[in-house]
Amino acid sequence: MEIREGREAPLRFVILCNSPNVEAWQAECIREAIASGAATVAGVVVRNNAAPPSGLDKWTKRWRDRSILAWRLFDRFCVRPFSKAVAPVDLFPLIGNAPRIADSPVSVGKYGQTLDAPTIEFVRSLKPDFILRFGYGILKGDILDVAPYGIWSYHHGDPASFRGQPPGFWEIFNGAKTAGVILQVLGAELDGGRILHRGTFAVTPQSYAKTRDTLYLGSTSFVARTCRDILANGWREERPTESRALGPVYRQPTTRQVARFAILSLLARVSAFHKYRWTRQSWNCAVVPQPIHIVAGLAGPNPQRDALRSAVWMSPGRDEFYADPFGFKRGASRFQIFFERFRWSADRGDIATTVFDGNTFEPCTTAFEAPTHLSYPYVVRRGDRHVFIPEHSAAREVCSFEFDDQGVAIGKVPIFPETDMIDTTFVEQGGRIWAFALIDNHAKNTHLHLFHAESYDGPWLAHCLNPIKSDVRSSRPAGTPFEHEGKLFRPAQDCSSVYGGAVTVNQIVIMMRISVQ
Repeated sequence: MEIREGREAPLRFVILCNSPNVEAWQAECIREAIASGAATVAGVVVRNNAAPPSGLDKWTKRWRDRSILAWRLFDRFCVRPFSKAVAPVDLFPLIGNAPRIADSPVSVGKYGQTLDAPTIEFVRSLKPDFILRFGYGILKGDILDVAPYGIWSYHHGDPASFRGQPPGFWEIFNGAKTAGVILQVLGAELDGGRILHRGTFAVTPQSYAKTRDTLYLGSTSFVARTCRDILANGWREERPTESRALGPVYRQPTTRQVARFAILSLLARVSAFHKYRWTRQSWNCAVVPQPIHIVAGLAGPNPQRDALRSAVWMSPGRDEFYADPFGFKRGASRFQIFFERFRWSADRGDIATTVFDGNTFEPCTTAFEAPTHLSYPYVVRRGDRHVFIPEHSAAREVCSFEFDDQGVAIGKVPIFPETDMIDTTFVEQGGRIWAFALIDNHAKNTHLHLFHAESYDGPWLAHCLNPIKSDVRSSRPAGTPFEHEGKLFRPAQDCSSVYGGAVTVNQIVIMMRISVQ
């Protein structure tokens, strides 16, 4: 297959599905792809499902499947009624007048199947760039080569650890903190095709329905993002690499496994209730008199450990905690620090400020407060003075605040009005200002978005590959990006176990208008 350079026309795709009624997450995936302007539906293939068995065959099948009866009952009565992702949605209003055909698939070997000859010719006549698979079994034969970009298929599970069914079940069963989702091109090897995009999501051990919904709905942007990437950067052959290690294939659980799963979920629910009902978070801020690359661990664990031992901690009151410190140097040895001050009696945070003289902290002052929660007062320099930009998603805005000599806010300038951006983090690079921000879309602490402009006054442009990362372990911003030895690093939160459970440091290799890595 030749290299196809970026182009302006939207990609054309054909949908393969088992029924005119698709699941809600599949409909949302199609809707986002169309709305992005990067793809358009060329046609639809609906599978003609075989008539269900009757009479003796019906009871023979039920007896053969008796080991997974408990799973089917659990899914039907305890999961599906509480799941938004699998609600049926009529596909045809989404695709307008796109041509469609009914297919009677042909078996290939023991587990494979292919489309019948008339359907393959129908798909070929539509000249799609890719085929989007939302049904069928293991596809084989000529249909794999009809579209130049292949057949795209979701796999809800990390193929290196959890393959098979049901999505998210075995991750909870085995105590994993996260579950993966990939969008891949189908190939001859099961789950061995080219990976187009991937994400990592937190599991909710006390709720299988929520876990599966997170995997389904949290990954609906993958198709649109991949299409925008092809339009901007072209399609290039995957470079030959060593074969990926594939994990075991899991199947639908037995009655005993469902019973164990139910006990694990109940224990997780009790633990979560105890945690949120009877315990409180405890956060604090400190100053570490060492270079940031040492504190971040880039010089190794031993220098990092020694640096952290020298931390000078603040002293929150009994009814409050401190978090999200940002600051700048004032004079020879004084540092102005802004931070979140959360008061349990008010059940919200405000922005406070203090001055650190190298040894002690001066008494805190309220820098800015609002009727809704505030946090993450990111500090930047605009012109000849510093400003702070707090996280205020509760008010759906990102604004900068000038302040007086005591650090009290005196002026407000909108940057992103009416937005759902969280923990917006700015960095100047390559003559532009870049803004990283989390946007919770069906999955908390997972989707990182990037925006850019020539100045803080805008206009701001969304990166064509948004969300640029979908990974609960390293998406949510956790502080000011910094340079070390000519490389740019971005601190991020690891929220795979709990919110803010750890900090990870990510190197920004490429940051351009059409590419980011």
